[in-house]
Amino acid sequence: MLEHKDHCVADQYDYRLSHIGKGQAYDDSFRENPWRVFLWQREQQILDCILNKYFSDGTITHLGFACGTGRILAYLVGRTETSTGIDVSESMLKVAREKVPSAEVIKGDLTKNDILGDRLFNLITAFRFFPNAQPPLRAEAIQCLVKHLTPNGLLVLNNHKNHSSLLYRLARLVGRHHRTMKTKEVEQLVSSVGLKVAEVFPIGVLPACDKHPMILPSFIHKCADWFANACAVGRTLCQDIIYVCRLEGQTRLENSSQNAHAE
Repeated sequence: MLEHKDHCVADQYDYRLSHIGKGQAYDDSFRENPWRVFLWQREQQILDCILNKYFSDGTITHLGFACGTGRILAYLVGRTETSTGIDVSESMLKVAREKVPSAEVIKGDLTKNDILGDRLFNLITAFRFFPNAQPPLRAEAIQCLVKHLTPNGLLVLNNHKNHSSLLYRLARLVGRHHRTMKTKEVEQLVSSVGLKVAEVFPIGVLPACDKHPMILPSFIHKCADWFANACAVGRTLCQDIIYVCRLEGQTRLENSSQNAHAE
């Protein structure tokens, strides 16, 4: 049994039901909760980096899976040719529609009814979904998402509950057990559908969380993240890790091309 009070018995837990009716309160938390504010600011910087590196010469067709209140949609909408968000929570989508009126916002569950048909996107984002979801739902979701990814597209997902992070190590030491996701689980999930992790961006090495936010200034947290990543321990000890994933065959082709140019 999961001991954290926000979760129920493991075999009865269904993440699909977790955000029903939480739309405005959830959206407000990314402006009011210091820890969420810090993570979101860092995630925006990383999204900028990803777009500048991988989409500098092309258009972006974006799908925000489990888009919630449209946080990612709103941030990217000025740089995308098309923006589509999908979620199961009407209260979350109500906020998203108000926030991003130019985006196509759809209520639906792709794992039960793939209403997107044969549509393809060259950028699919899935933030704060996979570590929260139960393992069968994780597998169902990624199997569906890869069907809508163009051959040279990116799936950008995050694990904001990294099992080996300092925060969750400390939590387990004091007997607190939370739903988390291991690095190995992320890699296995990605590889199960023919994707390969092309790049990772770790955030949040110093322990903090929604209920116990930062004591130190944000610039100290940024410096600590820089040091952890410079020492190659960020991927292990940071709490929030963003993964840039590509089809494995496409990655091999690009690597071969780069090697040829180098020669």
